[in-house]
Amino acid sequence: MLFARINRSDPEKIFVVAKNSYSTASLTNGQAVMWDYVTDGDGVGVTLATAGAAKHGGVVGAGIVAETIAAGSYGLIQVYGYHSAARIRTITGGAPAVATGIPLGLVSAVFCLEGLDVSQASSAVARVQYPIAFSLGAASAGFTTTTGAVFVKAL
Repeated sequence: MLFARINRSDPEKIFVVAKNSYSTASLTNGQAVMWDYVTDGDGVGVTLATAGAAKHGGVVGAGIVAETIAAGSYGLIQVYGYHSAARIRTITGGAPAVATGIPLGLVSAVFCLEGLDVSQASSAVARVQYPIAFSLGAASAGFTTTTGAVFVKAL
């Protein structure tokens, strides 16, 4: 783990070193990734979220990519703190729309965070969702991916 130097003017950040096990492309700054428990179950590999990531309640979320990581290479994943340019979007159906304070997690098979409905009001079966971030003013009322400020809590 790498802890960013603590001072009064910059927000604290924590990073882990991870391997890009997504074999077809580089990972880039701001992309949300999950731990690769399918092909690289070694606790080091990260990859594109699968459509089933949501059914795990968010616990497979690794964090936000902090630098370009070529396929098969190692690089930094941010697991805690302020990130100014995370990729976000509102999930299909538009609820909840991403706005300030909305919890964010891995819902679909995309490299971005999506708004989570943690109220459980819409589900007959109670389930817990563990967001890996929350929006700090980033807004996305539509399905199109954008970038915005988030606070990452993927520890």
